[in-house]
Amino acid sequence: MPPRSVLAGAALVLSAAALAGCSGSGDGDARPGYRIPSERARESEIATEGKAGRSADMRFTVIGFREGITEVMGTHAAMGAHGTFTRIRLIAENTGRDIQVFDTWKQRLVTTDGAVHEPDVNATMIKRQPERLSVGAAMRCEFDVWFDVPRGARTKAVRLYGSPPVGAVGQPDPAEIPLP
Repeated sequence: MPPRSVLAGAALVLSAAALAGCSGSGDGDARPGYRIPSERARESEIATEGKAGRSADMRFTVIGFREGITEVMGTHAAMGAHGTFTRIRLIAENTGRDIQVFDTWKQRLVTTDGAVHEPDVNATMIKRQPERLSVGAAMRCEFDVWFDVPRGARTKAVRLYGSPPVGAVGQPDPAEIPLP
């Protein structure tokens, strides 16, 4: 039988090896990412990169936008703009653990003259985009928000609002994302 000190040393080495095995592989954030298929930008749409912001537990990424649209057409109606339509294509991602509600009617478009514009109800309905959308925990979705702005107005930014997280006592600050 080996001496006690040799047995104790062997036990210490085995313990350290076992703990190292439990601590993970040591590769940190080297986990692979999802491979999401790329989509082509729609006709005359400007594809954007790096246009993101956060409001409460909602992370918004503007992936495209288009100004100067004179009319919208859907399966059931067509309508001309009072000025021109601006369409913002965005991804809303809930980074929290509870449902967030995306409310289209709270969102705002800021033009270079400093004016703030509400989403357009008719364009939203004709293009069958959501009025309110429950975005589940760790869920993301992609859709358009439509605005009717005066002819000649140029887009400066979009202000996007998430919903208050559980326990919040007020409305969250918006994510103001500069465009184009």
